[in-house]
Amino acid sequence: MREEGRISAFTAMVYQVAIVLATAVFFVPSIMVTKARQDAWLSGFLACLFGFLVVFIATRLALRFPEETVVEYAPRLLGKFGGKLVGFIYTFYFFYGGYYVMRQFGELMATAYYPHTPIIVFIVVLGLLACYVTYLGLEVLCRVILVWGVFAPVFLLLLLLLVKDIQVTRFLPLMEFGIGPVICGTIAPAGWLAQMAVVFMLVPFISDRWRVLRTSLTAVLSVFFLGEVVLVTAIGAMGAETVSRLLFPAFTLFRRVHVASLPVLDRLDAIFMMLWMGGMFLNLATFFHAGMLGLGQWLGLKSYRPLIFPVGALLAALSIQSWDSVTELADFSVHIFPYMAILVNFLLTVLLLFVALVRKEAQGQNKVGERRAPAADKKA
Repeated sequence: MREEGRISAFTAMVYQVAIVLATAVFFVPSIMVTKARQDAWLSGFLACLFGFLVVFIATRLALRFPEETVVEYAPRLLGKFGGKLVGFIYTFYFFYGGYYVMRQFGELMATAYYPHTPIIVFIVVLGLLACYVTYLGLEVLCRVILVWGVFAPVFLLLLLLLVKDIQVTRFLPLMEFGIGPVICGTIAPAGWLAQMAVVFMLVPFISDRWRVLRTSLTAVLSVFFLGEVVLVTAIGAMGAETVSRLLFPAFTLFRRVHVASLPVLDRLDAIFMMLWMGGMFLNLATFFHAGMLGLGQWLGLKSYRPLIFPVGALLAALSIQSWDSVTELADFSVHIFPYMAILVNFLLTVLLLFVALVRKEAQGQNKVGERRAPAADKKA
């Protein structure tokens, strides 16, 4: 099964950012501060280095098989059974990430804004939007992401209004308990950044593949920068103790944004929430698209479109049944999801690249880094 449409490496970069950014900025800071306290910002640098390693390995693997996704070439590397098993793991992971995002979105909306509205309402609305844009195809999804990306810098503009509240003393003492907590605080952001390995599902549809490594590294750097800005602002403005107790620290942080001299701008957090809701929609859509593409190829279908809405309904049901409360969801975010993301996106990808190198498997017609961009394959 082949996906229709072509995209550029830059568009793929924005896809990679979208699959991470909304949940990383909103949920990860609390996990990092709980582990590393005021030194959590140092953990971000270690996580960024890990992210660079993940995308380097994933890109090297993907460019060895530039006309296929990881689900398609895994059987060639590991045999039919092993390859099908690996393809199933990747596909299941994308769907798992999808209904995890659904539940995160529903919990925040039901907790912070509409406590009397059933959580299923938010999950169904988000799921229907993701199903629709996935049905329209990769090019349409990427164009929507690009439109959202134009407004994403507003995050930084809103945070600039909180600079006056930052107290440097809240970052002291530096490394009070040594390097151990800093390393522990690295696990959560490393798990989120590991999701950038989704590039191995995109390479067959990228026209200027020789730019993929550079744009993937830029994607990691972009998410790291935005995450660090939110983290540093949260710790500096509220203190590590307060941030560690908050389930949604970024939400609380942006609620502090106001312009005293202009009452009309007193509720700027509404702007943030609109951008965040768009980001969560795209976060789900990218997971869902990757999962549907993988499922179609794993089953050998001509098209995955007939399965989009049934699978979307299944994910909505799973998002409700998988966690009994927001506390259980938060515990999953700390103790399970980061490790699962690292296992699938890093360790499994390392295994595939190792086997490919040992067996010298690659598509001979397209060497790594070869500049081949036919005139018909212009960027989206």
